[in-house]
Amino acid sequence: MKKIYLTLSLLCSLNLLCGQTNPDASAAPAPAVAPVTSQGVSLPLTGWALIGAKDQTLGPKEEGGKVSFGGEGFGAKGKSMAAFFPKTELGVGQTLRFKALVRFTGVAGTGHFRYGIFQKHSKDHSRKWLGYCAYVGLDKAFPKGNLLARLPGNDGEFSGMKGSKGEEVARILGESAIGVKSIKDGGYLILMELKRDATGVEVKATMDSSADLPVQMVSYLSKDDQPATTTFDAIGFVTHEALSTDSIEFSDISVQLQGP
Repeated sequence: MKKIYLTLSLLCSLNLLCGQTNPDASAAPAPAVAPVTSQGVSLPLTGWALIGAKDQTLGPKEEGGKVSFGGEGFGAKGKSMAAFFPKTELGVGQTLRFKALVRFTGVAGTGHFRYGIFQKHSKDHSRKWLGYCAYVGLDKAFPKGNLLARLPGNDGEFSGMKGSKGEEVARILGESAIGVKSIKDGGYLILMELKRDATGVEVKATMDSSADLPVQMVSYLSKDDQPATTTFDAIGFVTHEALSTDSIEFSDISVQLQGP
């Protein structure tokens, strides 16, 4: 009888101990849930490169969240630059948003700058990419600028139309809603948004001054009802021969997928 009593006492002690160290689940606080914000999911950018360069002596140089290209001979002729993010399918109701501050130093000439969001064909060259490209700056061929959509099967550079077969490279989605202006030294905020709905992709692209340049450069808003792709994994930039700049720097860079 004493043995049974001791056993029961031991079990009671164990139950009490367990009750102290493992409280009832209903009394435990609920696990924290990450809030849903309007900022969306940030996509990491990697693999910055000077497209087509045999070496990378002119960049990229990455430091303190800034990416720069420049050096002796950089402004001699057009340069193509790019960076990459995880392949992302843009679903209906979603928006892919890219923005960055771009700074030009040592600008000469009145040429143009181009930027866009693309699906790359390969990382080592810019040909055959699909996606969207915005013109900024002065170009005699496009006095009101142009927003371009790359055509399937194109064999041209991702920067837009070039050469006698330009019509096989890209479709024109629209002109700038404001007058096109020449690019000067200083910083600009560039933005491109691709918003997909049931009938296509709405494309918005702007380039505005930063605090030291109180001017709006371009503003595009158009709908592509026959998109060549809804999957993207690259951003690209181009300076052309008439726009000579000693260096170009990118900062405050973000690529985000927003929506359900």
